[in-house]
Amino acid sequence: MLEKLTIKNYLLLKNIEIDLSNGFNIITGETGAGKSILINALNLLLGGRADYSIISKNKDKMIIEGIVSISKDNEKAVNEILKRNEIEHLNTSPPAPLLKGEGGEPSKKNKIERSIIIIRRELYSKAYSRCFINDTPVGTNELKEIGDVIIDIHSQNEHQSLLKKEVHIELVDSYLIKKEGRKFEDKLNNYKQGYEQLLIKQAELSEISSRQSELEQKRSFIDFQLKEISETDPQPGEDDELENELKTGENVESIRESLALAYSNLYDDNGSVLERIKIVEKELGKIGEYNSDINKILNDVSESTTALREASRLISSLMENLSFDPAMVEEIRERLYKLQFLKKKYGGSLDEVIKLKEQLQKDLSIADNFEGTISRLKTEIKDIAADLLKKAGDMSKIRKEKSKQLEAEVVKILKEVGFEHAEFRASVTSPPAPLLKGEGGSILNKNGYDDIEFMVKVNKGDEFSSLRKTASGGEVSRIMLAVKSVLAGADKVDILVFDEIDTGISGRIAQKVGRVMKGLSAFRQVIAITHLAQIAAMADEHFLVEKETEGNSTITKIRPLEKNEKVIEVAKLLSGEKVTDASIKSAKELMAV
Repeated sequence: MLEKLTIKNYLLLKNIEIDLSNGFNIITGETGAGKSILINALNLLLGGRADYSIISKNKDKMIIEGIVSISKDNEKAVNEILKRNEIEHLNTSPPAPLLKGEGGEPSKKNKIERSIIIIRRELYSKAYSRCFINDTPVGTNELKEIGDVIIDIHSQNEHQSLLKKEVHIELVDSYLIKKEGRKFEDKLNNYKQGYEQLLIKQAELSEISSRQSELEQKRSFIDFQLKEISETDPQPGEDDELENELKTGENVESIRESLALAYSNLYDDNGSVLERIKIVEKELGKIGEYNSDINKILNDVSESTTALREASRLISSLMENLSFDPAMVEEIRERLYKLQFLKKKYGGSLDEVIKLKEQLQKDLSIADNFEGTISRLKTEIKDIAADLLKKAGDMSKIRKEKSKQLEAEVVKILKEVGFEHAEFRASVTSPPAPLLKGEGGSILNKNGYDDIEFMVKVNKGDEFSSLRKTASGGEVSRIMLAVKSVLAGADKVDILVFDEIDTGISGRIAQKVGRVMKGLSAFRQVIAITHLAQIAAMADEHFLVEKETEGNSTITKIRPLEKNEKVIEVAKLLSGEKVTDASIKSAKELMAV
């Protein structure tokens, strides 16, 4: 959700900060006050085209910044974008102050720790802009990538995921999972696992085919390298073990002398450490009954005695097994020399040499059996593809059957929001039958082989057309609202913004639109600009955009309304600037105050 939006020096907006609710946020205000500037600001923040004329007069730069908390559904997708672009990852600490050094404050609402990102866009009067995600400089493409995941702005077809045909099949599948539960989800997951295996095998076949001539040309060189490494036959960690043995062999006399001296002092001589400790134990034992602290000391001394006896035993064992064989030492030196030669020539470490040996063996095996390997892979690919075609067919059948239920639910909502004669279709298209025979791998994708597109018909006599080509302005927004409300549990977009949604609708329809939006806000954050009281009355958070005179200039301010102010504003939307007792009563009834 968009927790906080800060805008500085955008036309009449000098310095505003908005703390938004995670539910239904409504923005109202008189015509020309600057309500749509907020939508434009969000578009800019998410990589929209820069218009430098919007920078406030006599100001060098404009800043828009948003603190966005990411839902669990979208954390993975957002983190992948951040990682790919080397941007600092999501964090769950409370957001740092906005606009550092410029007085920004973190949001005081929604204090629960969440995964957040901070997005900032700066436009300069010298006609250049800068973009940041988590204080890392980025381009507008990265802003657009993030925007495509987290927000849908229903205004002039900006940032609307539902207008992207490739999203439709995933939404239908999510809807089916919501309706069918594990039954369909297991089918989809099994298919996707198999499809990943298909891609791996296809990539392996492609690599082998492309390397055939290369390996044949290098055959003699591969043979030479493999023979050189195999003659020495290095083992993992062997060089470290031999280095230790060599140090021991080269210093055996010094080691033997020191071990003998240590053993004598510790255990063997008169007055040894263990003999003296035995006296200490005896004396402490005499007086232990008189003082509990002495008993604790005695226990510590006894534990030390046990440890020292074990050390004595180990020293004695080392002395017995210590031997010096000049021939063995020389063999170790020669072996280390061979290993060092291989490391220097083939990778710097013994592990790298061993990995190279394994790769050379694999390459040689491929070169010796190209035809057999290619034939095997083709057979495996054919078998996997045949199995996937069957699984894709099962999913396609379910999609075609159950999409009728989705269509009926969307049509029901479309009628509620003013499209009496509307029809909706989730068009599921499968490849022609001949393509479903044979290997079939070429028609498969990560979702099966279906092509799905949402189509709509608004008026009687119209033909079905894609969502993008259907209508504009408020009509599109209401159509999107209907689809979104049905897909609320399936669609993953965190933030929904509606502009012009109430254009050309009556108060009765507006109330139904408001109810649908309110219901949708239980699943996603909803931000809507409206001029209708029936919609504004249902807000969880109501913001008023208004113009004020400041010295010789006019500025726009945005502020959240208190409960009584909400009633007055809804009453104004009903009756105009002059508020009457009747309009206040009607406002309270709409708001159920």
